Amino acid sequence: MIDRPLVEKSAASGQRKMTLLERDPSRYLMRSVLAGMYLSIVVFVFWSLSHNLHESPFGKVIASAFFGVGLSIIVFTNAELFTSNNMYLAVSTAEGHTTWTQSTVLWTVCYAGNLVGALIVAGLLYAAGTLAELPLDHALYSGAAHKVHQGALAIFVKGILANWIVCLAVRLALTMKEDIAKIAIMICVVFIFLYLSFEHSIANMGLFSMSLLGNGSITIRDALYNLVFSTAGNIVGGALFVGIPFRYINPVEQRPGA
Repeated sequence: MIDRPLVEKSAASGQRKMTLLERDPSRYLMRSVLAGMYLSIVVFVFWSLSHNLHESPFGKVIASAFFGVGLSIIVFTNAELFTSNNMYLAVSTAEGHTTWTQSTVLWTVCYAGNLVGALIVAGLLYAAGTLAELPLDHALYSGAAHKVHQGALAIFVKGILANWIVCLAVRLALTMKEDIAKIAIMICVVFIFLYLSFEHSIANMGLFSMSLLGNGSITIRDALYNLVFSTAGNIVGGALFVGIPFRYINPVEQRPGA
């Protein structure tokens, strides 16, 4: 089965992540913080591009194409992103290398670290005066407001779709041998969820933090409302739509007589 080695590679990766968390939690947390920082600065660029290019028919295309840079940075720096870990830990648990309890603990720590990273970047942009310079009608503020004023079911389903796409990007990158090919496939696939405006909880952390510190109209309660349902959707999308099926369709090959 051609994809069986990739299942084992993913399971081993999930196990290594869990081992690092148990043996050196501060180092694991730092990797999670860095992932939140990397993604949040890319989020700011995405919304800036969306605003500055809003009159161009290709504005959303350009902004969405750029976003995959964030995932590429995270993958190549070994940072820890909650959403891709939904897939990795689902595979490692299905393979018996970790447990669902361990997976939940790791997801929780990683999520917290990603949030700290998002807050750090938002704080830096605030301190630099960058957020204060944004006009009230900036795409970042209107985008944040739109996200928090959707129905719970819509946010949840868009969360499923977002992490289904993100984890597919990571899954496909595993098949690539050359670094440039990995970058290209991640940028191309991640483009889908940005262009279709799905809900990525960690990206939303950065967006909401910037809106709250800047001149946005949302409240902390609004942000938490979105994050509860987008996070739940992301877990389903990564674990149940990619991780578990990936392992199920590539089981351990039975030897003759076994």
